[in-house]
Amino acid sequence: MSLSILFRDELNGFYRSKVMLFLWVGLPLLSMIIYLAGSSSQGMPVAILSSVVVGTIGGALASAMLAISLINERERRVYDLFLIRPVKRRDILFSKFLAVYLCIAIAGLLAIAVGVAADYLLTGLSKAIDFNSLGQSLVIVFSMMAVSCSVGILIGTISPSVLVGVILVLYGGNQLAALVILPALLLVNVAWFPPVMAGALSAFVLLASVVVFNRREL
Repeated sequence: MSLSILFRDELNGFYRSKVMLFLWVGLPLLSMIIYLAGSSSQGMPVAILSSVVVGTIGGALASAMLAISLINERERRVYDLFLIRPVKRRDILFSKFLAVYLCIAIAGLLAIAVGVAADYLLTGLSKAIDFNSLGQSLVIVFSMMAVSCSVGILIGTISPSVLVGVILVLYGGNQLAALVILPALLLVNVAWFPPVMAGALSAFVLLASVVVFNRREL
């Protein structure tokens, strides 16, 4: 069974889930609610606010969903069926990572598209959107989501229960993903830092996940 087949199976399962429905529908609405509740006074464009919401809340939900999926499948001994098939364990992890990352990336694009439309309706053409800032926000969002998804994979391979997994996601995964925006917090404009840091962290965490998963007794 190849990685592409596993990826299609995982994608078919994840995009039908209620969590993904919330990501695709709820996050754009949540961005608008936050904006109308008070962010408009600060002058923050809805598009940029949407990217921040997706990167934090969306990343946490995606990480938790991956961790819970792996833990539940281990507890139900789903992987026993793969022992008689030519399936590489790393492909199981990679397929889940790619499927959820693709779904949450779509959610991010939808939320930001709604934000751009809202900015246009609220300000018209008199105030053009700062596409440079929007582009940087997109890079940060997709970088944070990559780290969050990889952390969810690792937690799913090491956590003994769903409860422990969720706690690790909330109190560990978010902090690791926040490293991506460290320059912004320090008011340092380093455009290359988020994707480089995210790529290095995600690769390291996924490699650690594969090592742990290969050594686990399924």
